[in-house]
Amino acid sequence: MNVIRAYNRAFTLIEIITVIAVIGILAAVLSPNIDSWVGKSKIRTSADELQQYLSFMKGEALGRGVVVKTEISEDDNSMVIYSSNELTSNCQSSEVEWENINNNLDFKNIELISEVEDDELCFFPDGSSNGGTITLKSKHAKYEIGVLSATGFIEKTKIEE
Repeated sequence: MNVIRAYNRAFTLIEIITVIAVIGILAAVLSPNIDSWVGKSKIRTSADELQQYLSFMKGEALGRGVVVKTEISEDDNSMVIYSSNELTSNCQSSEVEWENINNNLDFKNIELISEVEDDELCFFPDGSSNGGTITLKSKHAKYEIGVLSATGFIEKTKIEE
């Protein structure tokens, strides 16, 4: 008589507990690194977005032959773009009618610091600007986006602290 033995193959309780412990240790070690990586990526993306935002403004001023300005709000970390059909050399003029040409650009969980006169950065039809520096700062990194007044050149720099 042949006896056929059937073996039930399964993981033991000790093997399952060991795997769960290894996964828990890996999660504890990698969790802070993931937070830092996500934070650095977010501020770098925001700095790139701000640089593109300013390039768009300069392009609009040159292409349409109008003055384009952005109002910078440090209180709620946002910016709004305005355009004028009137030629003016003073973007702070209350006599000029400004038209909103976009939605707000909001920087959530990132501090926006303006070193621009009256928190209004302007680009003029000749490509020049009133110039200034806008800083984006978080606990992970700090970026400065500078705009030269004579040429309207926009430069992004990571500040090492």
